[in-house]
Amino acid sequence: MRRVLLLAAVSAALFLSACSLTLPTTAGITTTTSTGATTDQTTGTQTTTTLPGGDEVDPLYQALFDNATYHKFTLYFSQENFDKLIYDMVNYEDEFGSYRDNTIQEVDIRYEDGDGTVIEEYEVGFRTRGNVYSRDLPVWHDQDGNVLYDGNGDYLGFNQVSFQLEFNDTFDYPENSTEYKALKERRLFDLEQLNFKFIRSYDTSIVTEIAAYELYRAAGLVAPDTSLTVVYWNIDGRVVPYGLFTIVEPIDDVFVKRYFGRNQDNTIGDLWKCVWQNGGPATLQELNAWDYDGLGQDRLGVSDYNLGYRMDYQLKTNKETSDWSSMLTFMRRLNDTDVVNYKNALGAILDVDSWLKTLAVAFLVGNPDDYRNDANNYYLYFYEGKAVYIPYDNDQCLGIGWNPFGDQSADLSYLVNMDIYYQRTAQSWFSYDDLPLVVNVLQYQDYQSIYENYLYQYTDPEDGIFDYLAFHTEFYTARSLYRDELNEESHLGVRNFSLEDRWKPESWMSRDMMTAEDYYTEKAAFVRASVEYHRTH
Repeated sequence: MRRVLLLAAVSAALFLSACSLTLPTTAGITTTTSTGATTDQTTGTQTTTTLPGGDEVDPLYQALFDNATYHKFTLYFSQENFDKLIYDMVNYEDEFGSYRDNTIQEVDIRYEDGDGTVIEEYEVGFRTRGNVYSRDLPVWHDQDGNVLYDGNGDYLGFNQVSFQLEFNDTFDYPENSTEYKALKERRLFDLEQLNFKFIRSYDTSIVTEIAAYELYRAAGLVAPDTSLTVVYWNIDGRVVPYGLFTIVEPIDDVFVKRYFGRNQDNTIGDLWKCVWQNGGPATLQELNAWDYDGLGQDRLGVSDYNLGYRMDYQLKTNKETSDWSSMLTFMRRLNDTDVVNYKNALGAILDVDSWLKTLAVAFLVGNPDDYRNDANNYYLYFYEGKAVYIPYDNDQCLGIGWNPFGDQSADLSYLVNMDIYYQRTAQSWFSYDDLPLVVNVLQYQDYQSIYENYLYQYTDPEDGIFDYLAFHTEFYTARSLYRDELNEESHLGVRNFSLEDRWKPESWMSRDMMTAEDYYTEKAAFVRASVEYHRTH
């Protein structure tokens, strides 16, 4: 099912061991030479990169997430399968009011990169991705949802949508068949799935989400790896230049095994996706029994899109074996502030140092749609009995996107001039006091000092990780790899690469946007001033 035509050498990924749980993190893996390892085509040297647990890093994984390398994916749909994709999404919208249908369609794929690697895979699962606001049909339609066709009965045009490839989908093969077993065990890039996220047309700086995740990783925190790719769709010979996408490493069982390893009994911990869905914001306040009793629209459990709603706390691993006590106990103990020595109790359920680092990086990233601002878009993984926060969905940050805190001319633009202990939320549905993971941690002076020290360290003008030069370099690398092709082939989506021309549709509440350079400069200056103020008051 796979043909690898040429594999060239790739550079090693980096990891760092840090944090109070000795978390395997994203800076500082060792690369050694050994027999039978990947051979460098230019030097002849054989190199092996290993994770902290001793497992080797797949060279295809390294190549995929090498941002200095060109990547291209072509997806081949049969007309029948593409028509079924549209049919299923339209029917789901008719029944539930959104296009969030997760029915898997079959595609073939071809991957090519700048190192000369070419891979062809057949019978790969495809589905669209996105929330109720961002997920749309991938074809043109009118305001009433009617699909538009030309005079020949072909689709009139196409829209960019985010999507996921599933390399281990078994389709309708019987469980005891050779095909089922081969597909079930298949990995590509050492992944079971891969996410493709379209870049919003107003983000001409292109690398915003990549830069945000890289800040988390540079701080030694566990966060998805990312890169860029150009995408083409081929629908029974009709080629659609589908645009530039951010590739995002999925947060799933493969992810937690990669970064955390396995328990001594070869199991892994519970992974929870926490998002603002039908039940409301994912504040981590303690739930009522009826929020997970299976008798209605539960807020916590195993989500099933066929029910037409999503849970706020969705279990992603151990779905058949978990009793959900990891999250339920965490919520109960997090909110039980009357217990004797609550601070010790807090340290027993939360990797506090990792969380304080996360708060610092998140404040610098300035995503209004994360936990601290909107009780949304994060994962919790339970590792060695403690919760570890994993960031998710950072396409609106670093001075661009949704700006609920005011226009650029206002004091609170994009969280730039917000005090480091600000107590506002992006929406009025809940208040700052409803966020126990922030309020209950930052009530302690020594934790405040650690948080402040991380902010000051990360914005150090000499060697801090919050550095516009890194963003600038990432941008110009991307521009050199993709801009010409996107324009010459008339791709969908963003084609203008500019650090100055960020814009926003007039229908949005705020039309002002900051350049990335202004954001980094102003944010760092205000953060350092805010830290110095709190250290002396």
